[in-house]
Amino acid sequence: MLMSRTQALTLLCFALLFWEGSVAAAPNPNNPVPAPEWVQARLWRTMELQDFRLEGVLRTSKSLHSLTMRTKGREMIYEFTERPLHIRVTMTPDGSRIQRRAKADDPWRDVEGAARLERILDSDLNYEDLGLDFIRWGDARPLGTDRIKTLAAWAYEANPPGKSTYAKARFWISSEFMAVLRVDAMNEKDQVVKRVEVNGVQQVGDHYVIKEMQISSIIPGRELSSSRTYIEIRRAEKGSGL
Repeated sequence: MLMSRTQALTLLCFALLFWEGSVAAAPNPNNPVPAPEWVQARLWRTMELQDFRLEGVLRTSKSLHSLTMRTKGREMIYEFTERPLHIRVTMTPDGSRIQRRAKADDPWRDVEGAARLERILDSDLNYEDLGLDFIRWGDARPLGTDRIKTLAAWAYEANPPGKSTYAKARFWISSEFMAVLRVDAMNEKDQVVKRVEVNGVQQVGDHYVIKEMQISSIIPGRELSSSRTYIEIRRAEKGSGL
């Protein structure tokens, strides 16, 4: 969830240009884009997380869940302060390791197989979503150039190497700043079923962190959301305690 300064400045521009609703993207396959492997390698290098403690909420259509996030290096811990649920995500070059526990003094237990596809509380997020694994899926191909909210972008499509909630993912990368602008998760009929967008960022010292992220469940074939979840960060400070 933490970004490099360059990524954050890009997404800040994106946030200022944000308007309600989403425009269907249509990549132009006639324009060349960099190889997926090169883009994925660059993205991996920018995913080093700052040492931060973030406090906010996970907001769904039905509930408001208090949330504390701790980040450092390649590790993120989500602590739901009013629910018996902690989630740890450790990013590796080959994929993410996801673990959970009920409270701080419990041992971590791996979330594997079908459990990775479970929804988190009553949100539009599942455990798999937290790992950002699509960035490292090996079977990726370029789709061409595009524009997302007026920003020039390269578009790619990737297929999961194993069991996944999604048949494929399409993602748009800022061609100027190397930042993820949007992710569309698809079903086997090439229909969007989930969309992730960043709505705002905020500054903490010399770094930027997400202020609001929107995760939408999309009605297949209609480009309309059936429900939305928001991660809202209301306080951010240095020093995660990790």
